[in-house]
Amino acid sequence: MTTQTPLKYPVFDLKTRANPQAVYNQMRESDPIWCAHGPETGNPIWFFVDYEDVVAVLKDDKRFIKDARRLPREIAQRYINLDPDPVWDTINGHMLMRDAPDHTRLRRLVHKVFTPRAIQALLPRIEEIADNLLDQMAGQHTADLINAYTFPLPITVIAEMLGVESEKRDKFREWTNILLFSPDPTQNQTAAMEFVMYVNQLIEQREQEDTGDILSGLVRAEEEGDSLNRQELLSMVFLLLVAGHETTVNLMGNGMLTLMQNPQQFELLRQQPEWIDSAVEEMLRFNGPVETPTMRFALETVEYKGHVIKQGDLILPSLLGANRDPKVFEHPNTFDITRDPNPHVAFGMGVHYCVGAPLARLEAKIALSKLIARYPNMALNTAIDNLEWNGSLLIHGMKSLPITY
Repeated sequence: MTTQTPLKYPVFDLKTRANPQAVYNQMRESDPIWCAHGPETGNPIWFFVDYEDVVAVLKDDKRFIKDARRLPREIAQRYINLDPDPVWDTINGHMLMRDAPDHTRLRRLVHKVFTPRAIQALLPRIEEIADNLLDQMAGQHTADLINAYTFPLPITVIAEMLGVESEKRDKFREWTNILLFSPDPTQNQTAAMEFVMYVNQLIEQREQEDTGDILSGLVRAEEEGDSLNRQELLSMVFLLLVAGHETTVNLMGNGMLTLMQNPQQFELLRQQPEWIDSAVEEMLRFNGPVETPTMRFALETVEYKGHVIKQGDLILPSLLGANRDPKVFEHPNTFDITRDPNPHVAFGMGVHYCVGAPLARLEAKIALSKLIARYPNMALNTAIDNLEWNGSLLIHGMKSLPITY
């Protein structure tokens, strides 16, 4: 481990995950573009917190790239294993880790089966899942909202879309938590292998029979004579499963926590449920589910606003920081479900804009509307300081959310 002096901004500290905005607000005052060094590796990491700069980075896919393999070998090997590894190449081979033209091709193929019409057709099933989960909560008066509601709803939706058996959904949660949050390489390797073996079986089944789900569509997707190879299929399923539930879990969990902390806004939404669309957008802005997007790298040495970013340096534009920029949002630290306009960047921007954004919005709108209508007196059932947050700079969310209702 590289020995580091204490950082000016404790951005990597576990305690910061509970309120990263406090650190980003401090950073914005003096160092809106700030270079830290990774606590484990010592690699330079550039944080951007101003809206203008975050948008510039997200849109600049020429100089700030996703695929570390495009860097000189001696730089790339600081970040990735350059030796062939079928399991890890599969887990990390999805389109969030690719640049054009690979990213363009992969995204176009996914769009063929992830259309707005296909998403809208899920509305009745999402409503049914929400009602069933709320029925299961009836009469208990206390619950962990994440375990009881905000996790099982989106994992059920995306699992059904991909044809994953119901008995395997808890296993997918376990694999996801390990691969996203566990520092144990052996545990990570085991989870990755188990995931790959299981999804391989699903793909083989879809090759034999078209079951009408998204996985069948991906297996058969073609565009201008192109299709997904086996590794790309495995990687795409991993991405869709993780992104298809983890983001929505935390959008709803963080959103409900924020409502409970802002009783006047909660009451407004109870009395005027037609504000739900605007409320979901404000939840995304105020306390969104993604702190920073997946890593970017400087393809070449870049000078930006007087800062020299060297080839291979890591780039982390803070989505949470950008969404509290007072130059763009009036009273940015105030939660206002009637905010308009609300040009947040919670789903990113540019070529890597979240392909699942319409599904996340639909799930959150339905699930939160039904939850608030069924249990309007919901309240936090622990001290705010007792909430345990995930330790990732990527995913911003809690491990549990105890409530009374």
